[in-house]
Amino acid sequence: MIEVAQLDTDPEACPYLPGREARTRYQLVADLLPGEYDEKLAQGWRRFGSILFSPRCSDCSECLSIRVPVDRFLPSRSQRRVLRKNSDLDLEVAAPRLDEERLSLYRRHHADREVRRGWPSTEMGFEEYYETFCLNAVPTLEFAYRLDDRLVAVAYVGAGEESLNSIYAFMDPEYVRRSLGVFDVLSEIDEARRLGKSYLYLGYYVKGCKSMEYKANYRPHEILGREGWQEA
Repeated sequence: MIEVAQLDTDPEACPYLPGREARTRYQLVADLLPGEYDEKLAQGWRRFGSILFSPRCSDCSECLSIRVPVDRFLPSRSQRRVLRKNSDLDLEVAAPRLDEERLSLYRRHHADREVRRGWPSTEMGFEEYYETFCLNAVPTLEFAYRLDDRLVAVAYVGAGEESLNSIYAFMDPEYVRRSLGVFDVLSEIDEARRLGKSYLYLGYYVKGCKSMEYKANYRPHEILGREGWQEA
């Protein structure tokens, strides 16, 4: 790993739990081998592009890394319904791409979240999209989902030697009834199994935060606590 810079942020409002403060450590890396990526993920780090980050909160430890052992995963009844509902979608797994179609889908997704979840307004442009999703320090896969010829969801997944890491997904708000986010995680688990990986990392699980608690629905799963990784 080639580290270019490291920064610890000042305390700021926690984005997950009201009334709490958060601090984050960032590492900017120029190169990261897949095996090193696995080590970072196993230690509780996350990644966007060329930036690694992990919580450094002094009074809270609710951000817990969560991963799914893909060989032992079994979809629930509701997850099987999602698979059937989306059996007409086509999935292409390839290198990250940037075009107007993807950028437009991201903007529609974010605008919907601004209204329904109170996300801060943003207007991502081509350069920011490229730096966020396409400029990566480690091999990264793009999952592109189409209904006929229409792009309805995109997800980005980092690839280590022994794991895949779910980074970010966005989808067309017109298809909310399809539960595309669930379908994407199930597809990522299937792809990890197909590639012979041991785990799919899902990021942080935060008890009490609705937008993060859903990750516990993928079973069995393991949580990184003070005693290391344990099945929950």
